[in-house]
Formats: sequence, C-alpha cells, structure tokens
Amino acid sequence: MSTNATSNVPRPAEAAPPLASRGSRRLRRVAGMIAVAFAALVCCWLFVLPVIVVALSSVAAHWSGTILPTGFSLRWFERLGGSDLDALTTSIVVGFTVAGLGTLLGLWLALALEGRDRKGLGALVDGIAMLPNGVPSVVLGLAVLIAYHKRPLDLSGSAAIVILVQLALVLPFCYRCAAAALRPELTVLREAAASLGAPPSMVLSRVVLPQLVPALRASLALGFALSLGELGATLTVYPPGFATTPIVVVGQVERGYYLPASALSLIMLAASLAALSLIAVRMPSRRKQ
Repeated sequence: MSTNATSNVPRPAEAAPPLASRGSRRLRRVAGMIAVAFAALVCCWLFVLPVIVVALSSVAAHWSGTILPTGFSLRWFERLGGSDLDALTTSIVVGFTVAGLGTLLGLWLALALEGRDRKGLGALVDGIAMLPNGVPSVVLGLAVLIAYHKRPLDLSGSAAIVILVQLALVLPFCYRCAAAALRPELTVLREAAASLGAPPSMVLSRVVLPQLVPALRASLALGFALSLGELGATLTVYPPGFATTPIVVVGQVERGYYLPASALSLIMLAASLAALSLIAVRMPSRRKQ
C-alpha cells in the first residue's frame, strides 16, 4: 500500500532554468558573434583589401589621389613582355621543384627520426633541419652564395643555387608536415604489417604513404607557396640572366611602375591559386568491380 501510494504521488516538474542563466548564455552568444565578426573584419583589412587594391591597380587606366581609379583599361596586361612571362614560368618551375624536393627530403627525415629519442644524434639532426627557420633569409642566402661560389662546387652561375637556398628555407616546414602525420597508430600498423611478413618496401607503399597523403599534399602546397613568394634569399644569390616574378615586381616598384607591377602580381596570384588547386585535387580511387 505504501509503495502504491508513493508511486501515485505526482512528481514535481523540473525547474525551468533561471532567467539569469538564459541571459548569460545569450550574452556569451552575442559576444562570440562579435568576436568572430571582428576577426573577419581584421582578416579582410589585412589580406582581402590589399588583394582588391592590387586587382584594381592592374586594370586602372590612372589612379592617383582618388579613392577609385579614374578609368579602367587592360593595357598593363598587354604591355607585359616575354621577359615577364619567362619570369613567371621560372617561378612556377622553381616552385614545383623546391616543393617536390622539400616534400621528399622532409618525409625521409621524418621517417628516419620517427621514434628516435630527441637526444644526441636525433636532436642534432632535428635542430639542423629546423635551423633555417631561425636564420634571416638574406643571411642564409649570403651563406649559400659564399659557400658555393668556388670550385669544386661552383653554383653561383646557375639556377641550382636558387633552388638550393629555397630548399633550405622550405625544408623545415615540409619536415614538420610529415613528422606531425606520423601518429602512434601508424607505427602500430607498420609493426603489424612487418610482423605478418611484409617487406619494408611494401610497408612503405601500402601502409605508410596512403596514410600520409594529406600531409604530403599540405607539404607540397606550403612548399610551393613559400617558394613562389620568396624574395630575400633569392635576391641575394640569383645569377645574371635569371629572374623570378618577385624580383621583376620589386624592380618595377623601385622604378615607380606600380600599375604594371600590379598586373604581373595578379597573374602570379592566379597561377598560384591554379597550382594550389591542382595539388589539392583528389584523384578518384579505383575500386575493383
């Protein structure tokens, strides 16, 4: 009887959240929206607006002392000569070369140092690989130029010295991209495949590399973008007759040709976006029928 009586007693309804907690949640939501809007505004001011200004400058017939150009024209694109396009082609070729070499070397370093205690030789190699991050690019370029301007290894008169110095600048980023992707789970998969009798080459091609594809894509994209815009070290070591797009743009700006420099910069930006999109494209997987 007592049990039935107790079960028939209606339970009190759950108390509604107090108005103060509702107001605090609404206030936090509004504050979060304001913070996001402010961050978006800062990003637009720092990155989007300059690109818009460059795009307008590239098609401006004349722009001086006014908020907007006084006219629009494509003459700056039409005046781009063969040397400008050659510099753009050189930048793209050097960028892909540096990105590819940096990704391969970074992957090799990451695999070689995987699981090694960061002491002794492992710490030394890791520190050497990351050293270019702590050295100004101009200083690094001067060091490479002095080191490789005499026999038996004279690179001062070839484009190889530009690839070498840019590779030194890009390698730390490529190495970190690969090292960050070597998770403990991947080590377990490698050990399991090796315990089942898989040779090292099969473990690398069937287990490791498929898991590292996103990291390798990021390494290629980052290496290409850094190489395409690199100026300090390249300006220090580039040989006569060799020019990249940043060198040509800086030369035009120094002579006061801002509008032609904007046209070439916009083409370089479009080429960079196209190359990065090509790197990011995922190939469709082939499934067995």
